[in-house]
Amino acid sequence: MSILFSAYVPQRHTHNHLHAARLGPVPFTESIMRLGIILLGLLLSFLAGSALAMEASESPSSHPLPAGSVMPDLQLRGELAPEHLKHLGLTGAEPHSLSSIRAKTVILVAFSMYCPHCQREAPVLNELNALIESRGLSADVKLIGVGIGNSDFEVQVFRDKYAVTFPLFSDPDFKVNKEIGEVGTPFFYVLDLDAQKKEIIVADTLLGRMESASSFLDHALKASNAAR
Repeated sequence: MSILFSAYVPQRHTHNHLHAARLGPVPFTESIMRLGIILLGLLLSFLAGSALAMEASESPSSHPLPAGSVMPDLQLRGELAPEHLKHLGLTGAEPHSLSSIRAKTVILVAFSMYCPHCQREAPVLNELNALIESRGLSADVKLIGVGIGNSDFEVQVFRDKYAVTFPLFSDPDFKVNKEIGEVGTPFFYVLDLDAQKKEIIVADTLLGRMESASSFLDHALKASNAAR
């Protein structure tokens, strides 16, 4: 048995040696390609990690409007309950212009029913809306949501599933999202409505989930005209 085994091992080794010689060294271009694949994988891992760290679904073409800039007078569409129309001071048929909302400050959150971070944020958004009311700010501060790429039906599914307590608009053709900078979700705009100048000014922004409803509201109030 030992003789047979000894005869077998050199044959296997010789075969491997001949196979390696036949392959030869890895070409330089192939080495570069392999390195490029590795670097690309590391970059994608980094980007995915960054999105998870801020708990947001990022948009590659995102270019949010900076604080201090003018927000376009968005045309908001969607089926709102009568109490939500009354709360916002809106009348007539849609679309409703953003500037027609009766408030000093509007907190606009861009969301998607398919965004897992938005789904987890929904209860906190309801908490934020409750805080605005409990602090006696509901006349001056209004919270609204815009479903990016979502139809009226999809927005209604999100509204029902998470028992959303504040007005939600739809944006099935991404028209609103293009005007607000093709942002990821969730994305928050704190907006000051200047009735005299007829301008909507970006007071603050946030990509990703809130640290807490209370801390976000405190920060939003400091940045906006609502507390002045």
